[in-house]
This record gives sequence, structure tokens and C-alpha cells, in this order.
Amino acid sequence: MFPVGVSRALEVTVSQGSVQVARGQTALLPCTFTTSAALNGLNIIWMVTPLSNAHQPVQVILYQAGQVFTIPNQLSGRVGFAVTMPSTSASIFINNTQLSDTGTYQCVVNNLPDRGGRSIGVIGLTVLVPPSPPSCRVQGNLDVGSDILLLCSSEEGIPTPTYAWERLESMPKLPHSAIQDQMQGTVALRNISVGNSGLYQCTASNAIGKSSCVLNLQVVAPQAQNLGLIAGTVATGVLALIICSLLVVVTLFYWKNKNKYEEDEIPNEIREDDLPPKRSSSVKAFHADASSSENDTLTSTNTYNSRYWHNPKPNYDTNSYTRYNGDTRQTFSPGHTGAGSGAGSGPGSGSGAGSAPTRPAYTNGSHTLPRPRLWWSPPTRPPPRPPWCVVTAPSA
Repeated sequence: MFPVGVSRALEVTVSQGSVQVARGQTALLPCTFTTSAALNGLNIIWMVTPLSNAHQPVQVILYQAGQVFTIPNQLSGRVGFAVTMPSTSASIFINNTQLSDTGTYQCVVNNLPDRGGRSIGVIGLTVLVPPSPPSCRVQGNLDVGSDILLLCSSEEGIPTPTYAWERLESMPKLPHSAIQDQMQGTVALRNISVGNSGLYQCTASNAIGKSSCVLNLQVVAPQAQNLGLIAGTVATGVLALIICSLLVVVTLFYWKNKNKYEEDEIPNEIREDDLPPKRSSSVKAFHADASSSENDTLTSTNTYNSRYWHNPKPNYDTNSYTRYNGDTRQTFSPGHTGAGSGAGSGPGSGSGAGSAPTRPAYTNGSHTLPRPRLWWSPPTRPPPRPPWCVVTAPSA
């Protein structure tokens, strides 16, 4: 025993530095002290520094002068001393713990006349929250061949939960190409196929609990109607391309042949409206001389021209001459009266012998010369006109 009037130092003891409790459960914050003095002047104060506001401590509960006082705050009605006061145990309890109860708690003890030593005990309270039911969803297009992302997240969870994806009733749990992030709760699936369809489960878990959700993944396969529409569109496009190609080929062939035909026809074309070749000055002089006598010379000129047109190199016969009347040729010789076209007529014929020869009467314009051919060009200098071919028309 200590001598009367001698005091010893007050010593506060905390059996554990931190307490973890699930939300909704009761948390016990232990605090004891030792003293040599009577407990008549015992004072105990509990304070908390919330996690949400580290700079503003708040009183939780107070024991003073043999009475317990609760402070109006978020813990009102849920906090109290664990034992009946006064006692050397200053432990308290908190019922129905909430996330807001998390923080640093201080136990401050004074018992006069004991003083000095360590009179404050510190303890941390962490209210744990199991993961809330996570939300499972898919991000991306569910058509075959697409890339998708499976997402999973919980709104609450202390400590922060981890996530694990798996496919139900299937082995392996995930495709070999799947990329999973357990902290973010994602799974990447690339180039999905109909075989990737099924039920996928995501489980969120932490130190005090777990929760899960299920996702029904249905990969959409191309429909037969869509395939038919695509095939029809492709076939129509190919047919249109073929038709356009044929049109282009036919058009090119047509223009090529047309140009070739025009090139072949242009050199051989004979235009009827072309003028005949110009005659030389000798020809002009010849015709000028031939037209000097309208009645006497016309017959001779016509006869000469007719023979010249039809026979450029005549074998002149001094005993006969020939007259053309349209398409009919008539031959006359001295001492003969018949026409060359009649029976027994012509040179050497015996008909009309001994009778006076009868010469045909020629008038201006009595017959026409054959039309010259367009492609013939008269010689530069016509042959000399024989003197015997001049025939004078009888006077009326």
C-alpha cells in the first residue's frame, strides 16, 4: 500500500489500437485505467475525430460527478458505457454501426488527486461494409465478330471489393482470349461468336462479405433475311457492272467501225455535183472554130465529136461516114442510099447501086451526143480535123 497522502500516476490502457466491425453490428471500444485514489472525483470523456472531417473532434459521451451525459450528435441513442459507472473500465459500445461512425476515438480519464502519466487512450474504429449487389452490364455491339466489354461494379464496399467474372456451367470459366481486370471489374472479349453466348456471373467480395450478379449474354448471329438482302445487293451490283461494261464495249465498237467506214468511203465517193475538168486552150480553140458555121459545120462537128468520144483513135475511112442519132448509129458511103442499120446496108452492100445517093438532111439540134463520163479528161491537144468530114446541109 501507498502511504497516506502519497498518490501515483494515472495510467490509461487500450488493449487494441483498432477495431473493425461490419455495418449494422455492435462495436466495443475497450479502455481501462489504473488509479490509487478513490473514484469519487472520476471524469471520463470520449471524443471522436470523424474520417470525413479530420479537423473537427466531436464529444461522444461524458461521465462526470457520478452521472452519464450523452451529447446530441449522430451517435445519440446508440452509444453507452459498457459497465456501470463508476468503474476503472471506461469502455463504450456503439450499436448499429454506420459508415459515418468510422473515425479515431479518444478516451480521456481524470481522477483527482491522481495525475500525470498517460491519461489518454487512442483507438480507431472502422465500420466495414460488405459489397452491395453489383451491377452487371455489357458495353458494345453484340453482333458476331464485334468486341465487347463486360462491366461489374458495387456502389458500396469497405474495404474496396475485388471482382471476379466466370461463365456458369461452362469450362473454362472464361474464353482464353478474355482479358480480366479484377480491380476494375471488367472483362474484354474480342471477336465474339455465337459460342460465347451464355450466363456470366460477377462476384464482388471483400474482408467481410461478397455479393454477385448474373448477366445473360446473347450474341446476335446474322439473320438469313439479312444475308439474302446482302447477297441480292451484291448480285445486283455485279449485274449492273456487267451491263455497263457491255454498253461501253458496244459503244466503242460502234464508233470504231463508223470511223473506219467513213475513212473507207471518203476516197471512193463520187460527187455528181463536181465540175468537169477544165479544158485546155487548144480544146477551147477547137470548139470555137467548130462553131463558126452554125449550119454547115454543126453536123461535121457533131460527127467528129461522136466518133472522138466513142473511139479516141479512129481509123478514118474516106469512103464512108457515120452519123449517130440518139442510140442508133447510121453509116453512109458514096453511091449508097441505105442506112447502116438496115438490111443490106453498109459498106459493100449491093442495094441502091446505080441510084443517086440521097444524103440525110441535118438541122441544128437534130441529134444529141452521148453524155461524157465524169472521170475522163480530154487530151491536151486534139488530133487535127480531117478536111473531108465537113458536110454542108442542103438548102431548104
